[in-house]
Amino acid sequence: MKIHRTLWLRIGAIALFLTSLFSTAVLGLPSIASNSVMQLAQAPNCKSPQTTVDMNLCATQEFQAADRKLNQVYQQLKSLLNSKQQQRLTAAQRTWIKFRDESCSYEAGRFEGGTLAGSTYGYCRARITQERVKDLERYLQEAKS
Repeated sequence: MKIHRTLWLRIGAIALFLTSLFSTAVLGLPSIASNSVMQLAQAPNCKSPQTTVDMNLCATQEFQAADRKLNQVYQQLKSLLNSKQQQRLTAAQRTWIKFRDESCSYEAGRFEGGTLAGSTYGYCRARITQERVKDLERYLQEAKS
């Protein structure tokens, strides 16, 4: 009984999280996802996730952290560039986002229709975003010198 309750709580947390993402991205409403998910479901042990739900939540958390860092460094870099370089950076970033998402779709495709597809996609996006952060940090250092 307790296992079923925990599972339903996690499913509810994921549904709330997805609803919050939709309302944030599409409707422009404030995000309640990060706090509500953690309040409704026990925080998974992301060092050793045991279930697919935990893997998906951990992948989402890891990606969100990397994406926040990416946006922070991107904005810092952009503020140091002239107009032409800002345009180039914006174009490169848009192309990079398409590359990241397509690469991760390919990687997750090995598990298409299976339970590992979602977490594989999420962890891939986190990993590639972390790599891009390093690139942007290098560009930032070059722009400062």
